Amino acid sequence: MRNYPNLLVVVRNKEKLLFSGKAQAVSSINVKGPFDVLSQHENFISLIKDKVIIHITPTEQQEIKIENGIIRVFNDKIFVYVNFL
Repeated sequence: MRNYPNLLVVVRNKEKLLFSGKAQAVSSINVKGPFDVLSQHENFISLIKDKVIIHITPTEQQEIKIENGIIRVFNDKIFVYVNFL
């Protein structure tokens, strides 16, 4: 069975859109350590740091280096706002 991207991911800073599209997962780091967001993840909000990795397919990913950010997960939609301080 093939696993298709089913998360909508939007990453932006104050000036521009850094990524917008579908993905299979998103990884980042918060105060408790590294974490992953997969399909049907609980809704949540967290402060993040260091990087955001967007897993577009099993073999393709995009890494965005950040200083700080906030991630909001709601109904398979992930919104990430970075470098706002």
